[in-house]
Amino acid sequence: MKTIASTSAHAAVLTDETLISLVLSGQENAYTILVKRYERLLHSVIQSYLPNYEARQEVVQDTFIRAFHALPSFRAECKFSTWLSKIARSQAVNRLRMRRFDAWASIEGTLAQWESDLHTNEVSLEKQESNQLLRMAVEQLHPNDAKALELFYFYEQSLEEIGALTGWATNNIKTRLFRARQRLHALLLKEGLQAEHFA
Repeated sequence: MKTIASTSAHAAVLTDETLISLVLSGQENAYTILVKRYERLLHSVIQSYLPNYEARQEVVQDTFIRAFHALPSFRAECKFSTWLSKIARSQAVNRLRMRRFDAWASIEGTLAQWESDLHTNEVSLEKQESNQLLRMAVEQLHPNDAKALELFYFYEQSLEEIGALTGWATNNIKTRLFRARQRLHALLLKEGLQAEHFA
């Protein structure tokens, strides 16, 4: 029997609202799509709280469990990703109260996941090379500048949403994005990669 999660193409066109409605109607396998869609985002959101990957993974899993049980109370007053991220951030803070972790984290875990995706998906050699150059360029940015860039471009979070997730002021976010764009643009041009998207 074909399920909603049986084809990635079908899953990709379903909105968060549609998937949530399906889950609430009893099609719990639809929640798996939401988990896959936002797992990396949650890792990015809490990585400055928990630099250890295993600790982040536990918090992310706990976040999805809590969100699943709280799903009937979700009112769509904000984006599902923002609501989910706030739960993750709260869980990360609770985790810090129980155990001490480093205050700063790199984006190594996220970048490693991107690189893994390149090998598991059917992409052209040219795209692999371009993404490798992008990976190398992002690694040269300040961790917080890289996080701002990632949230804004890769996860399409607004300045207000980034502020809610990180605690940064709007002007501070704008400064980080401007600095990151300029630095990344220069690095990519140096490597011969088109960088108009970040200019």
